[in-house]
Amino acid sequence: MFDLAVVGLGAMGSAVAWHASKLGASVVGIDRHTPPHTFGSTHAETRITRLAVGEGDQYLPFVRRSHELWRELSDRAGEPLLHETGGYIVTEAAEQADRWTDFTRHTLEVAERGGVECLPVTPAEMRRRLPMLRVPDEASICFEPTGGLVMCERAVRAQLDAAVDLGAVLRTDERVLRVDPRPDAVLVVTERAVIEARHVVLAAGPWMPELTPVTLSDALTVTRQVVQWFEADDPAAFTVGHFPFVMWIRSHIDDYFAVFPSPPDSEVPGVKVLGEQFERSTTPAEVDRSVTAEETAAFHRRLIAPSVDGIRDRCVRAEVCLYTATPDDHFLIQADPRSERVTVMSPCSGHGFKHSTGLGEAVAQRVVSGASDLDLSAFRWPRSSASRVGA
Repeated sequence: MFDLAVVGLGAMGSAVAWHASKLGASVVGIDRHTPPHTFGSTHAETRITRLAVGEGDQYLPFVRRSHELWRELSDRAGEPLLHETGGYIVTEAAEQADRWTDFTRHTLEVAERGGVECLPVTPAEMRRRLPMLRVPDEASICFEPTGGLVMCERAVRAQLDAAVDLGAVLRTDERVLRVDPRPDAVLVVTERAVIEARHVVLAAGPWMPELTPVTLSDALTVTRQVVQWFEADDPAAFTVGHFPFVMWIRSHIDDYFAVFPSPPDSEVPGVKVLGEQFERSTTPAEVDRSVTAEETAAFHRRLIAPSVDGIRDRCVRAEVCLYTATPDDHFLIQADPRSERVTVMSPCSGHGFKHSTGLGEAVAQRVVSGASDLDLSAFRWPRSSASRVGA
């Protein structure tokens, strides 16, 4: 019997497996693919990270701890996994926002309460620093020097390698059919075996609704998101050391986009950009993983061309990612209603990766020793007073 079985080995599951193994637990990790892979939510090379987390004060301890752990993992892996490029939050039409209110203001408030360096910036100053950006005079802007990028796929691989070195067993390309809690153990039934563990962490991302009770799965919605890389007139102008990340928020979520700096050893010759949509739900089995030329052209024409100079309309790569979201955009981490031996872990809604290794450590601590250093209570569902991120 294992001390812990982790179902799903993306950002969250790989972190739990690593940290539980560090604590001396016997761990088995199971994934229906071979992670890191491109079928879930943990791919597309990089993820933005921010210490000034406008989504809420409850997140700051986890992302702060994650930055410490990314550095530890970088030393172990022998390659940089965290690039502190700095980053801008740009908010337009804050009072009319349909998903976020003034995200710049919320970011500055969280930073002030948490002791994070984050400064307001005028549109004129931002245009002076980054002349390729057409920031309107009415925009509200802040800059966090400690923000940056995490190499997401490499981080997952490094965490799994570290877990294996500490004795963890990985079972990949193996689908979990169901999880059956018993009084003194939990049975994880896969297409190949029945695995017995004292505790289970479900970290299956967009496959979570298949494995959790209706009371929790009804709170989760999976949506298709598109990530694209475009040619640049001057690629060097958009690299780490020259360009910070930019998150650009307008009145409607479909008008949101983000521009990523290219890391020094990027595998993709282009500038990474993404948008978001939460209106059309899907499943991992049904999602359209192709990105059409019309979809790419419309994205560039509508969002990039009016706002960013120097990014051409030729797309060199496109990927589809899946978000798993709760109605209020906050995380879901709690015991399964069927058994305290099963932890449901869905730190999701499109802003989870930056917190992932800190969250994995806290969940591993709670499972292995009964208590975590950081408080996970804010992520129970249902909430006592649910509110949108940034509201």
